[in-house]
Amino acid sequence: MRLFALTVPAGDVDLVSDRCWQAGAAGIWEVEEAHGSASLRVGVEEADVGAFTSALHELGPVDVTDDEQVELATRTVHLGPVTLEVPPTVFGDGLHPTTATCLDVLAGLASPGTRVLDVGCGSGALSVVAAEAGAVVTAIDVDPVAVEATLANAAANDVAVDASVTPLAEVAGAYDVVVANISAQAVIELAEDLWRVCTGTLVVSGILAERWDDVRGRLGGEAGEVRVLDGWITASVTRS
Repeated sequence: MRLFALTVPAGDVDLVSDRCWQAGAAGIWEVEEAHGSASLRVGVEEADVGAFTSALHELGPVDVTDDEQVELATRTVHLGPVTLEVPPTVFGDGLHPTTATCLDVLAGLASPGTRVLDVGCGSGALSVVAAEAGAVVTAIDVDPVAVEATLANAAANDVAVDASVTPLAEVAGAYDVVVANISAQAVIELAEDLWRVCTGTLVVSGILAERWDDVRGRLGGEAGEVRVLDGWITASVTRS
């Protein structure tokens, strides 16, 4: 693991963090703020360093691995009756605007017996809350650590979630609600498979406001509820 330092305007932290996740970040920490700027530390696996530094080259990421140490700690997050233990390298603890708005939208869709697919489950926040509402939940993520966290959080909250690293392209079956809190580019790339498994409502998030038109054009369908929080969009879409 390598540790990179990035200094960005305080108002751009979410935008830069999103770019870092897409470029292969394994973990992101905001360590200080001064003079209108935010200082980020980004952990990157050795195999992903080249792609990461190339994608963020104009921001001048500085390798501080040999000069600094960041203590990685699991975070405990409370979402109403749900308690999550979130590993340091896993995104999605319910506190980011994208997850928070997804939870609000999902609250009106998940009920006993509802079949829910959580694409990019992260810590399992959406999956566990949906399962608490009585939904039958399947969760997938490309990160095995995220899957382990989701299973552990489901068990700790006494609910059942079927979580795995199964690629979306290999997911079979039909779901009343498909939620994908990932990124604009990922939603665009996965649009066909998201609709393939969705028989009801598709909830997409992790989308910066300036990318919504691109996502909306690719998804088609009929947009229902659209939530905007701190420049991030969560939207529900149904087939037209």
